[in-house]
Amino acid sequence: MSTRQPLNPRANVFILVNLGCEALYVIDQRLKAQQIAADKSLQVIHDVTTVLLEPKFIESLINGSMHSNAQLLTADHCKFMLNDIATCSLMRLDETSMEKLWNLMTMVYKWQLFVSRHQHHLLDITFRHLDAISRLYPDAKRHMLIDYTKNTLLDFWNACGEEHQQSIYRTNKAWLECFNTKISLLIRLGFQAMDGSFLTPMDQSHYEDYAQCIGDNIYMKNNELTQQQQQREPNRIDQLAAQLSINQMQPATGEDLQPMDAGQVQKQFEQTFSNILFTDMDNNAAGPITSQVQRSPNASGCEFVQLLTASTKADDVVTTANRSSGVLNQQLIDLYSKMH
Repeated sequence: MSTRQPLNPRANVFILVNLGCEALYVIDQRLKAQQIAADKSLQVIHDVTTVLLEPKFIESLINGSMHSNAQLLTADHCKFMLNDIATCSLMRLDETSMEKLWNLMTMVYKWQLFVSRHQHHLLDITFRHLDAISRLYPDAKRHMLIDYTKNTLLDFWNACGEEHQQSIYRTNKAWLECFNTKISLLIRLGFQAMDGSFLTPMDQSHYEDYAQCIGDNIYMKNNELTQQQQQREPNRIDQLAAQLSINQMQPATGEDLQPMDAGQVQKQFEQTFSNILFTDMDNNAAGPITSQVQRSPNASGCEFVQLLTASTKADDVVTTANRSSGVLNQQLIDLYSKMH
């Protein structure tokens, strides 16, 4: 006889909010990596946050999950909504980029729940997610929206009671079980094996640096710890380079003796193990974008659509740069706010 317990639809709001916050982490990294102008980056982060945490949307997810005929969101439904939310502003994603974003969202969140040990850790992770996105281009309006979301989720969590809390936590973990993508960041950190399963690293101090703050922006955390390590060991790379150097005065006798480009090695590694971040667009190397950003045919990263012009097709326009935040993508907000 199967002892598998039923999945709880009340998990829907936690799945959407946590995955949405992970999407914002990645989008923020891509905006910085592609040297997108600060005003456009700010607009993207603010717009996506506004739609993701729209109070009517959050309340509809909560209220709808408590109906007698409520159903748990499917992966396809969740992916469709998050794609809409992620591209509600100046940015759009091609199919490949969305797939990479989806893999990062689901696998990092799955790892966070793997590390967790108690149902209340789910609420901790959710609040860390919300606190972290509030630090992305912070302003008073977004801060109030995030505080309102936290209060709404806390009231819902407390009203659920111990049994439902445990069921919501278990459902979040079960919902993510089907995802098994290799993520290069997690592999490099020693948190994921080559078969996609998660590991508890031997270096406990290194592991605890991340495990103690699950839900925080793992990309920023990794950068901070890497910089701290480099400051503690400023000559380490130089020493390694000296140990591995080949006398360049002697002619190379074969390909194996040719000096390696570290950047190229890194790119090959990333492409082999599901990029932690999307491949940079070649045309971003020249500097910040101008008033219109041209799409590169080979680009697989986050892209900005051209701003509205007379020659732009209406169905290619996601939004215009001067759209007021008060009427931001109101049709999308209304659509998801009416969910039951």
